[in-house]
Amino acid sequence: MALTRRGKVVTVGVVLALLGLAPLAVANVYLRSVGVWGSSDPGKKVAIEIPEGASTSAIGKLLADAGVIKSTTGWRIALFFEDGAEDIKAGRYEIATGLTAGDALAALLDSGPTGPKFVNVTFREGLWLEDFARALGDNTHISAQAFMKVLDQRKVSSELVPEDAPSLEGALFPSTYQIVEDDTARSVAQRLIDEMESKVASIDMSAAEELNLTPYDILIVASMIEAETRVDEERPMVARVIYNRLREGMTLGIDATVLYALGERKDTLTESELAIDSPYNTRLVAGLPPTPIGAPGAASLQAAAQPAQGPWLYYVLADCEGNHAFSESYDEFLNNKAAYQQLSC
Repeated sequence: MALTRRGKVVTVGVVLALLGLAPLAVANVYLRSVGVWGSSDPGKKVAIEIPEGASTSAIGKLLADAGVIKSTTGWRIALFFEDGAEDIKAGRYEIATGLTAGDALAALLDSGPTGPKFVNVTFREGLWLEDFARALGDNTHISAQAFMKVLDQRKVSSELVPEDAPSLEGALFPSTYQIVEDDTARSVAQRLIDEMESKVASIDMSAAEELNLTPYDILIVASMIEAETRVDEERPMVARVIYNRLREGMTLGIDATVLYALGERKDTLTESELAIDSPYNTRLVAGLPPTPIGAPGAASLQAAAQPAQGPWLYYVLADCEGNHAFSESYDEFLNNKAAYQQLSC
């Protein structure tokens, strides 16, 4: 049978008494030093943000780092005696520094979070604008329709996207964001755009400039890299294949651009689909597609701006884990393709 709080205190007290007064005194000093016993000395209030799903140990670290409690050790000991830690809600708290662990727990439970509530929404790499909108519509108070309207009507702006670009595809940075009750479709869209601008600004663009690439070109190339490989080490190599093909006047032959033209996500394409009449069909149309074909992440942006050095013109899947084989000649490409087709993936 589980002990009540009172039972736990009595049990510990009895054990300490049995061990003698000296150990009791030592224990008393120790528990005071880690902030379990003693009196609180409330100081200035600080703001802490408890994320959704945070563990009690993670909450203790937040409190200790902010100076609310003396230590995470004291927090853990206090939770042995005190009940209710599992009822702490996610959100923003204004709480005094200099509290004992028990008083800090009571303050969190008594006050509850202040300010607007929030929800974490994760946007994965490679998403289309419609996917961003759907994620917001499914998880927040912002409807997918309202979000798409903001984007389609250009009620937000991006320094990376030319005014005559057909859409803001690729301009939103994929990551996890906290969406609060006060957020609007416009505020969220601009935040995601600003984050993409910040990420691009942090990248060394010297190699891209030598290739006469604009920041928007980098977005387009990075979006294709994002669609072509999930292996970080390969991303700069895929970038080099793209640039080598552009230099040679070859079509890029990236099927992910055809999927984007079709508005579908699937593993195989029919001959008729591969022949679709679209400026996004890089099997038929030379050069870069008109816009990015999804939201590139940081690794793909870095690879697009700083490609690997190499003569490769082709790549094909090489194993069942998603790694690719890169080659300079078409014959070598065909051999690599045949080797992959022998696998039972």
